[in-house]
Amino acid sequence: MAFSLLTMLGSCKSDHKPAEPGQPDQSAERAADQGPTYAVTINGKRLLALPDPDTLVQVYQSELDQARSHYLGNLKEVKAYADYGKKCLRLGYVENALQVLSKGIDQFPNTADLYFWRGVAGVQGRQFQTAVNDLWKAGKAVEGQRGVKGITDRSEDEVKIDASLPYLIYHWMGLAFQSQGDYSNAEKMYEISGDFSTNSDLYCRAYYWQYQAFRRAGRDADAASILESVSPDMYISTSTRPYLDALLYFKGKLGEKDLVDLDATPQSSPEAASWTVRAYAVAVKAKLDNQEERYFKVLERIVATPFWNQPAYIAAEADHHRIAGYDYQPMEETELIQGGRRK
Repeated sequence: MAFSLLTMLGSCKSDHKPAEPGQPDQSAERAADQGPTYAVTINGKRLLALPDPDTLVQVYQSELDQARSHYLGNLKEVKAYADYGKKCLRLGYVENALQVLSKGIDQFPNTADLYFWRGVAGVQGRQFQTAVNDLWKAGKAVEGQRGVKGITDRSEDEVKIDASLPYLIYHWMGLAFQSQGDYSNAEKMYEISGDFSTNSDLYCRAYYWQYQAFRRAGRDADAASILESVSPDMYISTSTRPYLDALLYFKGKLGEKDLVDLDATPQSSPEAASWTVRAYAVAVKAKLDNQEERYFKVLERIVATPFWNQPAYIAAEADHHRIAGYDYQPMEETELIQGGRRK
């Protein structure tokens, strides 16, 4: 079958190391002009290998290799496709994930996890409408299964957060709609996602996305109600702290200097997961306060970083492109050939 391809992808290993203390990090500058393209932005900017430290890349690559080996030896096992596709995304291998998950769907057409992870790959690959279609199918497949967790291996953090598959499906669908500028549908999807919250971690994460979408959709009373539910004493895991701090910032209980240092850009994917959530909150608040110049400058700061697969980065990129006058259009389908092989 033909796949919807963004770019020709490579699977090279990053040799990026963190900047020495006191020295400026040049990872974003290097990422702008080196290496194979993994995806492209709405306006055609190349998105390259995630410049994680070698030690982290080696962990991710080792786990990916294990997933690939298991997949190759268990082509009749649906979980093998889902695990392999999921682990591709941690290294930014969007097209690899799309291909293996599509093969899985061909063989197991009613599996929610396969549609979900292909939807996530679609969002990260900036194929937003295609992603919505996949995520909608995933949602239909788990209809009535409120607490289902999915079949993929979960990291330690994912176990702590304990999100159900429906929670994740509607979160990513909300992001796909938001990235197309459709805040009406985005806020509905974020609200549905929040309905599947079962602990403070999930509520905080859902509230973060709901608040900004509600404000942009004109649901100011509902947005205010969210902030009334937020307390600095909420019992949350470490990885959820950025979301709670951002909500306290929206509430006026935390200053920007205590939320994020916009000049201390992330040096790894884990750092980026926290920093982009915090930085995007600053951009959103500037927008809501009608500080358009500040809003644009913070967005510029976010999209200058190289960790382009983070949800808050994708939201910031979409905002940035709308200001710059780029309208989202679904990617055209094309098939790229490299070395005699379809990529």
